[in-house]
Amino acid sequence: MDQKYEDFKRQVRDSSDIVDVISGYITLQKKGRYYWACCPFHGEKTPSFSVDKERQFFYCYGCHTGGDVFSFVQKIENCTFPEAVKTLAGRANIPIPETHRTAADIRREKKRQDMYTVNDLACRYFAACLHKTEHGVRALEYFHNRGITDEIIRQFSLGYSLPGFHSLQFNLIKKGCTMDQLKSAGLVRDKNGRCTDMFMNRVMIPIKDPRGKVIAFGGRVMDDGLPKYLNTGETDIFLKRETLFGMDVAIKAIREAKEAVVVEGYMDAISLHAVGINRVVASLGTAFSEQHAKLLHRITDTVVFAYDSDDAGRRNAVRAVGIAKKEGMTVKVLNVPEGKDPDEYVRHFGRDAFEELIKNAWDGTEFQIRYTISKNNITDLAGKVRCVSNIIPYLQECKTEIEAAGYIKFLAQQLVIDEGLIMGEYRKRTANRSMKQNPIAVPDVRVADSVPNAVKQAESKLLLLFFQYPGMIMDCRDILNEVGFVSPVRQSIYEKISNMENETFSGIQERLFAEGDEEINSEIARILSGENLASAEEERVKIADDCIRLMHRNFLLREFEDHRRLADTYASMNDARYVEELKICNELRGKITNLYGS
Repeated sequence: MDQKYEDFKRQVRDSSDIVDVISGYITLQKKGRYYWACCPFHGEKTPSFSVDKERQFFYCYGCHTGGDVFSFVQKIENCTFPEAVKTLAGRANIPIPETHRTAADIRREKKRQDMYTVNDLACRYFAACLHKTEHGVRALEYFHNRGITDEIIRQFSLGYSLPGFHSLQFNLIKKGCTMDQLKSAGLVRDKNGRCTDMFMNRVMIPIKDPRGKVIAFGGRVMDDGLPKYLNTGETDIFLKRETLFGMDVAIKAIREAKEAVVVEGYMDAISLHAVGINRVVASLGTAFSEQHAKLLHRITDTVVFAYDSDDAGRRNAVRAVGIAKKEGMTVKVLNVPEGKDPDEYVRHFGRDAFEELIKNAWDGTEFQIRYTISKNNITDLAGKVRCVSNIIPYLQECKTEIEAAGYIKFLAQQLVIDEGLIMGEYRKRTANRSMKQNPIAVPDVRVADSVPNAVKQAESKLLLLFFQYPGMIMDCRDILNEVGFVSPVRQSIYEKISNMENETFSGIQERLFAEGDEEINSEIARILSGENLASAEEERVKIADDCIRLMHRNFLLREFEDHRRLADTYASMNDARYVEELKICNELRGKITNLYGS
């Protein structure tokens, strides 16, 4: 551990009162013990976002986001933990110490910082070429003719690259940049020992990270020249699969609307912003990735894909739907009519017409079904069978069989076949997949979503006791090691607290929040937002006993249910092992009855 850096983080934390920091972003009102506001992360009309000044954490009762001052800055600024520390250090005028880094680490960091610097200078240069040169007049007219106003040009830092082979490099070298830095940033290319500018006579679109730092560029021709688009290659600071164009501009609107619209290209995104649809980002023409989904899910639960209406765009949308659903998002797909892309459509028909398309967007799974039907010949039974077979993987992405059943009914109507036949095939394929993954698969009843409310309250209350009185853990450890917590998140919190028995309440809170796990931080904040428990030792012991008793009973019930399901599975397979499972079920039933009654 770098003790100097740990001391620095503690100094930053101690100098960053959470109420003062959050007040810099939203307006807080004190009511009773807490400060309240409408949540900046999910949008609401009635305040449910609370800040505890005494214990220095926040928690939203609406979206269940929570954490300490570092967690808040990470989420509101969409940045990493080290970046949040640096932001708060700058706010408190605390110098950042040099940590123990290898020479390679230092070189790597310097290279990244050089890229940011070079890209920023290039961005300023391209903007000057647009506004202050004779060549830039044509580029400015090009933007205006596409409905892109001066305000949007400023907002997106749009520019223009001069026709010369060396215009950019000559300008940036005068400003102290080296040729190696220009090559590393992808602004200059070396062909047969001759270095030329990467971008010439193109309108320039800077690509920025969520914090507004320029990390790459896209250039578009203003005529029919090829290639139509030219992008910076991937670098140490620019990875397409991790970058969504326009996120720095759109992030506030996405949070307010609780919805993100994803298009394929940056011109689509800019055109939509130009007409006032501000919750739009672009995946830069590359396939929508898991990293893109995670990035969006940090700020919204709903995504609308507005890809081009050609077959390639529809194929990309089908794939993107699966990725976003896997991330747990609500997914819709917008169908742009008349074979147009979003840029063409919105310039021709306007904002209201495009908003209507968003409003009427298809559900993601419905779109997958419709697209698959359109790609299959369903004029005969064999074609319908093939179509169903191709669609079942999309149905298996559904969270529940009830949800899948709804889509099966829709599919049956589209194909004009009996839905019972499709349901039978769906269940057979799902069972086969399950058996291949786990020959004696038992449905997992230990996930957090299935935790009964009483058990959730007991687990939360017990952890709150351990936060306030960590010495109690020793007396409960043996039974808890057997029973455990149903929620994996609360189990993780318990295990971490177990290793901090000699810490104070504030010490435990600080160390847990410092790990920066968003899900754990939110759960800790939720638990801490409960009322303080009894201070008398006798009352504390009784509360702990009641909680553990309920958790133990639930543990035995879950064990019984596991073995009952196994017995059913073995019985359906004519496997003699079902007799042993029935015996275990009877033993568990007797134990539950003896301890807790029927």
